Amino acid sequence: MKLDIDSIKKGDKNTLDLNFALDLNTIDYYGDIIDIISPVDVNGKLYVIDDRLYMNLGIKTHMQVNCSRCLESFTYPFKSSINAEFVHENLSTDQTDESDEDIIYYQESTIDLDELIKENIIMNIPMKLVCDKSCQGLCSNCGIKLKDKSCDCSHTQSIDEDIDPRLAKLKELLEQD
Repeated sequence: MKLDIDSIKKGDKNTLDLNFALDLNTIDYYGDIIDIISPVDVNGKLYVIDDRLYMNLGIKTHMQVNCSRCLESFTYPFKSSINAEFVHENLSTDQTDESDEDIIYYQESTIDLDELIKENIIMNIPMKLVCDKSCQGLCSNCGIKLKDKSCDCSHTQSIDEDIDPRLAKLKELLEQD
């Protein structure tokens, strides 16, 4: 969805309701492809206050992702918000502080909300997605999913067997202290 900022600023209304669904199939998340399984619901408002344009949006969707611990696929309910001010690039050095993260600079009179929403989704996806808070992941020795079954690997091997023989002397030094 593209917004014509000049027509919004020149209009007689000082608010504009934004309620639409954005169809995204996938998102490239740093090399991983994330499937978006439901349309992205976008709800919010655009405000014009003293020739300045402000936007508040809420974003909701569902994604098909893999658990960071057990690698099992699950549906993640994504929710985020965008609160921003739109400033023309010509005014960026004169009136605004460049360190403000909530300011979006534009060059032309139109803004592509689809790209803005995609960027917001990418920036707000958690780094480690977990299917369940109690997920124990995979066994480091046999690779079995500890969520479904239990293994005896951790009980049969002692800590000394897991230590790299090249680093065994360091363990002895630590025991002396």
